[in-house]
Amino acid sequence: MFAQALANGIFQVILFTLIPFIWWVVSARKKENFFFWLGIKKPNVENKKRWILFMLFSFIILLGLGELAIYLRGPLAATESQYKGMGITAIPSVVAYSFIQTGLSEEILFRGFLLKRLATKFNFLKGNLIQATIFGIVHILMVWGQTSFLAGLMIVIYPMLTAIWLAYINEKMSDGSILPSWLIHGSLNTISILMTI
Repeated sequence: MFAQALANGIFQVILFTLIPFIWWVVSARKKENFFFWLGIKKPNVENKKRWILFMLFSFIILLGLGELAIYLRGPLAATESQYKGMGITAIPSVVAYSFIQTGLSEEILFRGFLLKRLATKFNFLKGNLIQATIFGIVHILMVWGQTSFLAGLMIVIYPMLTAIWLAYINEKMSDGSILPSWLIHGSLNTISILMTI
Protein backbone atom coordinates (compact mmCIF):
# COMPACT_ATOMS: atom_id res chain seq x y z
CA MET A 1 0.00 0.00 0.00
CA PHE A 2 2.90 2.39 0.73
CA ALA A 3 4.33 2.02 -2.78
CA GLN A 4 0.92 2.83 -4.26
CA ALA A 5 0.47 5.87 -1.99
CA LEU A 6 3.95 7.10 -2.91
CA ALA A 7 3.35 6.58 -6.64
CA ASN A 8 -0.03 8.35 -6.44
CA GLY A 9 1.59 11.21 -4.56
CA ILE A 10 4.40 11.65 -7.06
CA PHE A 11 1.93 11.53 -9.96
CA GLN A 12 -0.28 14.18 -8.34
CA VAL A 13 2.70 16.45 -7.59
CA ILE A 14 3.76 16.22 -11.25
CA LEU A 15 0.19 16.87 -12.41
CA PHE A 16 -0.30 19.84 -10.04
CA THR A 17 3.09 21.27 -11.06
CA LEU A 18 2.39 21.07 -14.79
CA ILE A 19 0.20 24.21 -15.05
CA PRO A 20 2.59 26.34 -12.96
CA PHE A 21 5.52 25.05 -15.00
CA ILE A 22 3.88 25.96 -18.32
CA TRP A 23 2.98 29.40 -16.92
CA TRP A 24 6.55 29.91 -15.71
CA VAL A 25 8.02 28.89 -19.09
CA VAL A 26 5.79 31.41 -20.86
CA SER A 27 6.03 34.30 -18.40
CA ALA A 28 8.98 34.08 -16.01
CA ARG A 29 11.59 31.62 -17.28
CA LYS A 30 14.17 34.30 -17.97
CA LYS A 31 13.50 36.19 -14.73
CA GLU A 32 13.59 33.62 -11.95
CA ASN A 33 14.40 30.00 -11.11
CA PHE A 34 11.24 27.83 -11.26
CA PHE A 35 11.52 26.54 -7.69
CA PHE A 36 12.07 30.02 -6.22
CA TRP A 37 9.21 31.33 -8.37
CA LEU A 38 6.93 28.72 -6.73
CA GLY A 39 8.32 29.37 -3.25
CA ILE A 40 10.20 26.10 -2.92
CA LYS A 41 13.04 27.64 -0.96
CA LYS A 42 14.31 27.90 2.59
CA PRO A 43 12.23 30.33 4.66
CA ASN A 44 14.08 33.55 5.42
CA VAL A 45 13.02 34.62 8.92
CA GLU A 46 14.42 37.26 11.25
CA ASN A 47 13.47 35.88 14.66
CA LYS A 48 13.63 32.07 14.43
CA LYS A 49 12.40 31.42 17.97
CA ARG A 50 9.32 33.62 17.50
CA TRP A 51 8.71 32.09 14.06
CA ILE A 52 8.88 28.51 15.42
CA LEU A 53 6.48 29.38 18.25
CA PHE A 54 4.08 30.98 15.76
CA MET A 55 4.27 27.88 13.54
CA LEU A 56 3.54 25.63 16.54
CA PHE A 57 0.68 27.88 17.66
CA SER A 58 -0.74 27.89 14.12
CA PHE A 59 -0.54 24.11 13.90
CA ILE A 60 -2.39 23.65 17.21
CA ILE A 61 -5.12 26.16 16.29
CA LEU A 62 -5.63 24.67 12.81
CA LEU A 63 -5.67 21.12 14.22
CA GLY A 64 -8.31 22.12 16.76
CA LEU A 65 -10.42 23.85 14.12
CA GLY A 66 -10.06 20.83 11.85
CA GLU A 67 -11.23 18.42 14.53
CA LEU A 68 -14.16 20.75 15.31
CA ALA A 69 -15.05 20.84 11.61
CA ILE A 70 -14.90 17.03 11.42
CA TYR A 71 -17.11 16.77 14.52
CA LEU A 72 -19.66 19.26 13.10
CA ARG A 73 -19.53 17.66 9.67
CA GLY A 74 -20.27 14.20 11.02
CA PRO A 75 -19.38 10.85 9.43
CA LEU A 76 -18.31 11.01 5.82
CA ALA A 77 -16.81 8.39 3.52
CA ALA A 78 -13.65 10.45 3.07
CA THR A 79 -10.17 9.46 1.97
CA GLU A 80 -9.06 8.64 5.50
CA SER A 81 -11.54 5.72 5.59
CA GLN A 82 -9.27 3.72 3.28
CA TYR A 83 -6.87 3.37 6.23
CA LYS A 84 -9.50 2.43 8.83
CA GLY A 85 -8.62 -0.66 10.81
CA MET A 86 -5.04 -0.92 9.52
CA GLY A 87 -3.42 0.29 12.73
CA ILE A 88 0.24 1.29 12.72
CA THR A 89 0.91 -0.52 9.45
CA ALA A 90 -0.89 2.35 7.71
CA ILE A 91 1.51 5.04 8.99
CA PRO A 92 3.96 5.03 6.02
CA SER A 93 1.07 5.17 3.53
CA VAL A 94 -0.68 7.90 5.52
CA VAL A 95 2.52 9.97 5.63
CA ALA A 96 3.07 9.56 1.86
CA TYR A 97 -0.55 10.49 1.18
CA SER A 98 -0.55 13.44 3.58
CA PHE A 99 2.80 15.00 2.81
CA ILE A 100 3.20 14.23 -0.89
CA GLN A 101 -0.17 13.62 -2.53
CA THR A 102 -2.19 16.24 -0.70
CA GLY A 103 0.24 18.48 1.18
CA LEU A 104 2.93 19.12 -1.42
CA SER A 105 0.75 19.05 -4.51
CA GLU A 106 -1.84 21.41 -3.03
CA GLU A 107 0.76 23.81 -1.63
CA ILE A 108 2.48 23.97 -5.02
CA LEU A 109 -0.74 24.66 -6.90
CA PHE A 110 -2.62 26.88 -4.46
CA ARG A 111 -0.05 28.76 -2.35
CA GLY A 112 2.98 28.43 -4.62
CA PHE A 113 1.31 29.20 -7.92
CA LEU A 114 -2.21 30.56 -7.61
CA LEU A 115 -1.75 32.82 -4.57
CA LYS A 116 1.49 34.34 -5.82
CA ARG A 117 0.04 35.14 -9.25
CA LEU A 118 -3.23 36.52 -7.83
CA ALA A 119 -1.44 38.62 -5.20
CA THR A 120 0.75 40.10 -7.94
CA LYS A 121 -2.28 40.89 -10.11
CA PHE A 122 -4.48 42.30 -7.32
CA ASN A 123 -2.95 42.47 -3.85
CA PHE A 124 -2.20 39.97 -1.09
CA LEU A 125 -5.61 40.24 0.60
CA LYS A 126 -7.67 39.78 -2.57
CA GLY A 127 -5.35 37.10 -3.94
CA ASN A 128 -5.47 35.24 -0.65
CA LEU A 129 -9.27 35.31 -0.47
CA ILE A 130 -9.60 34.12 -4.08
CA GLN A 131 -7.16 31.22 -3.70
CA ALA A 132 -8.78 30.21 -0.39
CA THR A 133 -12.25 30.26 -1.94
CA ILE A 134 -11.09 28.08 -4.82
CA PHE A 135 -9.35 25.76 -2.34
CA GLY A 136 -12.58 25.39 -0.34
CA ILE A 137 -14.69 24.80 -3.45
CA VAL A 138 -12.32 22.09 -4.66
CA HIS A 139 -12.79 20.26 -1.36
CA ILE A 140 -16.58 20.26 -1.62
CA LEU A 141 -16.47 19.15 -5.25
CA MET A 142 -14.71 15.95 -4.16
CA VAL A 143 -17.72 14.92 -2.04
CA TRP A 144 -20.53 16.68 -3.92
CA GLY A 145 -23.89 15.01 -3.30
CA GLN A 146 -22.59 12.89 -0.41
CA THR A 147 -23.10 15.40 2.38
CA SER A 148 -25.72 17.43 4.18
CA PHE A 149 -25.72 21.21 3.91
CA LEU A 150 -23.96 21.63 7.28
CA ALA A 151 -21.32 19.03 6.42
CA GLY A 152 -20.76 20.71 3.06
CA LEU A 153 -20.38 24.07 4.75
CA MET A 154 -17.72 22.66 7.09
CA ILE A 155 -15.93 21.03 4.14
CA VAL A 156 -15.71 24.45 2.45
CA ILE A 157 -15.07 26.74 5.43
CA TYR A 158 -12.29 24.83 7.20
CA PRO A 159 -10.07 24.50 4.09
CA MET A 160 -10.70 28.17 3.28
CA LEU A 161 -9.63 29.33 6.74
CA THR A 162 -6.61 27.04 6.63
CA ALA A 163 -5.64 28.30 3.16
CA ILE A 164 -5.85 31.92 4.31
CA TRP A 165 -3.71 31.22 7.36
CA LEU A 166 -1.11 29.15 5.50
CA ALA A 167 -0.79 31.85 2.85
CA TYR A 168 -0.17 34.42 5.59
CA ILE A 169 2.54 32.23 7.13
CA ASN A 170 4.26 31.78 3.77
CA GLU A 171 4.08 35.28 2.38
CA LYS A 172 4.20 37.46 5.47
CA MET A 173 6.36 35.41 7.84
CA SER A 174 8.52 33.12 5.67
CA ASP A 175 9.66 35.32 2.77
CA GLY A 176 7.41 33.59 0.24
CA SER A 177 8.52 30.04 1.03
CA ILE A 178 5.81 27.37 0.77
CA LEU A 179 7.81 24.93 2.90
CA PRO A 180 6.21 26.06 6.20
CA SER A 181 2.69 25.59 4.86
CA TRP A 182 3.69 22.21 3.40
CA LEU A 183 4.97 21.09 6.81
CA ILE A 184 1.80 22.23 8.59
CA HIS A 185 -0.55 20.94 5.85
CA GLY A 186 1.09 17.50 5.76
CA SER A 187 1.16 17.26 9.56
CA LEU A 188 -2.51 18.26 9.88
CA ASN A 189 -3.57 15.67 7.32
CA THR A 190 -1.39 12.96 8.91
CA ILE A 191 -2.74 13.49 12.42
CA SER A 192 -6.32 13.82 11.23
CA ILE A 193 -6.12 10.50 9.37
CA LEU A 194 -4.23 8.71 12.15
CA MET A 195 -6.97 9.70 14.59
CA THR A 196 -9.44 7.68 12.49
CA ILE A 197 -7.51 4.40 12.20
